Amino acid sequence: MPILHNYLTLDIGVHSNVILSLKRQKEGRIYKTMTIFCFTSTGNSLYVAKKIAEKAGGKVLPMNADPGIITDDVIGFVYPVYYWKLPRITDRFIKGLRIENKEAYIFAVGTYGGAAPGVNSFIRKHMKQKGLDLNYGSYVKLVDNYIPMYHPKDSAALQSKAEARIIEIAEAVSRRENNRIGKDTFLNSLSFKAMAGEDSDKYFNIADSCNGCGICEKICPVKNITMEEEKPVFRHRCEHCMGCLQNCPALAINWKEKTRNKKRFRKDGITLDELIRFNQGE
Repeated sequence: MPILHNYLTLDIGVHSNVILSLKRQKEGRIYKTMTIFCFTSTGNSLYVAKKIAEKAGGKVLPMNADPGIITDDVIGFVYPVYYWKLPRITDRFIKGLRIENKEAYIFAVGTYGGAAPGVNSFIRKHMKQKGLDLNYGSYVKLVDNYIPMYHPKDSAALQSKAEARIIEIAEAVSRRENNRIGKDTFLNSLSFKAMAGEDSDKYFNIADSCNGCGICEKICPVKNITMEEEKPVFRHRCEHCMGCLQNCPALAINWKEKTRNKKRFRKDGITLDELIRFNQGE
């Protein structure tokens, strides 16, 4: 149970919590547990998910593997907003999620750099189809690190506002608050059509500075990269998360010519090793 070992943060401790959950399941009683599912490539969403888990108590798991039947009392989703919509992996994961506890409290938090109008409504629609609801939804503005379009710029003011917002969300989740989930509009879908498809990885190019370290392969959340002759090969099921590009220590990966000489980004407080282990489910 390596994922549980690394990310379970309930105060009563990892092993005692697992034993308690199994005991309650055997007895058929309601048991108080929380799981936050997260998709991340540069650490923004993982940072937010961990902060909420630390405050509210729970574990954080990646969205790139089938978690089985979910029985938690509290279920959260933390994800980056892509073109005013859910990332493809987030949409697929939530759509396919099997939730047994129909009384579960469910929340969602989108991280964004530009705007995020009505994105949580897509999660609410998935929950409605499962006989559930999205009880609480919110967003956290962080560094816009979509590097093909922007130069990532952080600031003390942005960090301060983000920290305050995360605390506010964590406290709301701890109190099991409900709020209004804003609706999406045709603009969400219209904007999303501008996003690059799964074959957009054909536009990645590898510079001679590539040293064959394999970090890009390890960090990819959908296993879209394999190393052949010490060079990355892309398999055309790309999420366009830019995790490979942002975390390449040799700055050898670029998308078209749009990312050359641009500063790379990874969230302060999240290490490269942590991102790799998380996306590999360790």
